[in-house]
Amino acid sequence: MFKLTLLFAFLLTALSNNSIDDAVMNNNPSHTDCVTKKDLLTGKMIYTTFDEPAVNKGGVVLLYRAFGKIKIDSVPHGATTKFTIAFVVDVDGSISGERIIEDEVGGVGDQMIKIVKSFKWSPAMCNGKQVASLHQIPLQICLQ
Repeated sequence: MFKLTLLFAFLLTALSNNSIDDAVMNNNPSHTDCVTKKDLLTGKMIYTTFDEPAVNKGGVVLLYRAFGKIKIDSVPHGATTKFTIAFVVDVDGSISGERIIEDEVGGVGDQMIKIVKSFKWSPAMCNGKQVASLHQIPLQICLQ
């Protein structure tokens, strides 16, 4: 089994890029024109712009520490150790529409989703109300 080291500089950008289809994200608190779209996986209306992003209770640092528990037994020849998942944080803070975007190793995306779902989440806010939003989390693992 490989010893895993997370690249925190890469990870800290994870929650700032919340859209899979390159929709413009604007987390400026003075911005009030929140835009919605239909999530193709769940069929739910989600916000692509918001005043405050959804966050896990305990903060991003705890989430990334939990990612440190991910296990990889082997890496196929030529596979990248970059992984990406996405999910919807609903108005009530629940997680739905989990998806693995990138996982050439296999099994890491599932572990990431399990970790994300183990946290309680506060939904994104737009104009003072809770809204559903899509979040994408990239992760790169260095093998030593």
